[in-house]
Amino acid sequence: MGEQMCLLRVKEPHVTFHVSVTASASRRLPSVIWYKFYTGQSPQFHSYRRRLGSVESKMLRITAGNHSRILTLLSIQDDDFYPNLFWAEVRLHALVPKTLGVEAYDLTRFQMLNPSGLRFYFALEGASIDVGPFLEGDTAVLRLPKYLRLSPSSSVHWIKEPRPLTLQDNQPVLIANDVEKMEISGLTESSFGYVRALVYDFHPEVPGRVLVAERLFLIKKDVSQTCEGSRRGTSCHCNPGFEERGLHCVDINECERKTAPGCLAEATCSNTYGSYFCRCPQGLEGDGLHSCIDIDECTRGTHNCSPNALCLNTLGSYVCACQSGFMGDGWRCTAESAWSPWSPWSPCSITCGLQTQMRIRECTHEESGMRCLGSSADLQECPNLQPCPTNGGWSVWSPWSVCLETCSGIKKRVRLCDSPPASRGGLPCKGEKEQLGLCHSSHCAVDGAWSPWASWTPCPVSCGLGVVRRSRQCDKPSPKHGGKNCSGHGYEEGTCGFPEALCRFLSKPSKSYLGS
Repeated sequence: MGEQMCLLRVKEPHVTFHVSVTASASRRLPSVIWYKFYTGQSPQFHSYRRRLGSVESKMLRITAGNHSRILTLLSIQDDDFYPNLFWAEVRLHALVPKTLGVEAYDLTRFQMLNPSGLRFYFALEGASIDVGPFLEGDTAVLRLPKYLRLSPSSSVHWIKEPRPLTLQDNQPVLIANDVEKMEISGLTESSFGYVRALVYDFHPEVPGRVLVAERLFLIKKDVSQTCEGSRRGTSCHCNPGFEERGLHCVDINECERKTAPGCLAEATCSNTYGSYFCRCPQGLEGDGLHSCIDIDECTRGTHNCSPNALCLNTLGSYVCACQSGFMGDGWRCTAESAWSPWSPWSPCSITCGLQTQMRIRECTHEESGMRCLGSSADLQECPNLQPCPTNGGWSVWSPWSVCLETCSGIKKRVRLCDSPPASRGGLPCKGEKEQLGLCHSSHCAVDGAWSPWASWTPCPVSCGLGVVRRSRQCDKPSPKHGGKNCSGHGYEEGTCGFPEALCRFLSKPSKSYLGS
């Protein structure tokens, strides 16, 4: 991408001014560096540049912000104006450390036409100082303002500039040197136009003289009259569009006097210096004198309708109408709230039986303030599911059957495999389908039974014969309700020890001998 230059006109100095590199040119580039040029005195000198950082001076006169994409001049000074340039270089690598404030630089024609990087040039153009109007043959005097306070070491170059002025094709013509006031005698047709005074002086940081101030003059030609021999006097006559008033020719306002060919009824007459023109109303185009034709803004794409609106051309204007599904005045169209498409049905996780699946939708563009009618969710049974196999289940047990004999009969109860019955290949019920039980009553006769014998009592003697005893009870169970008592007896006795005649043969007492 080649270098670009922007010529910016500033009417008054000492004001806040912004120049910027657009985001589209540098949005993917990491660094932007701003420079300011100091123009050399003559071709044998190098130009010099100053790298501009976030703060140029202690007075915060020049700042760079928004990641160095915007350069702000808080107070414009004389040496900021054209042909001194502000240069922005967009680099693909990281910023180099700031070292020298001023460094030599040559801006060659090859670099201007074949740049090595992405560069943007900005030049401030001050308001011109108008002098005149003059006729050919008159003498014009151009003076620099006294407040510039030129030093004895300064020099002034007066140049005639072509218009339009560009960076690549600027061929000014030097017409005077080293004078603060320039007098041009015998003006010719080529003398009219722009003359610039360039003031060069020494700069404390730059070797040699550099541009420190400039002033642009406009030598205006007097188009109100024509004089014989190109000299003012009695042989002069006013040009068409002007009338004589004393020694001067003044502009005729054709619109007020209605002396001009009439503009169309819908057109407006506007006076100019020495002439007039007819202006068609807004929305129409033409010369206003012979035609005013409607401009179809819709076809040309010059309308300001919303992208979501339809443009309808009218005579001298157009109308914007929001498209279906949008609401607004046509300039701004907001999408109406509407249901989004249904989501897919949720998957079915079973292969048989019953299950539901769900789908949802969203109410879009709630910012419109509208509500969507209807439900945001929907349910349905999973399709194509067959009934699952059913295993058999037991019913509850039936009541016990009636006992025919009160104390010795048998009773029965049953259950069925019908809750539910086995179907579609299901498994049958497991377990018994009937149970048997003994009939019993709380008043049935109970026969008694002996408990186990208790232990024998200890032998009461250690020598001789003694008697020991034991017993048992008829309580395992006890006879009840006329039941039989235990047969036999519940008490027994026995002998223990040895005869006394044998005790002397015993070395020591021995265990007693128990007998019946």
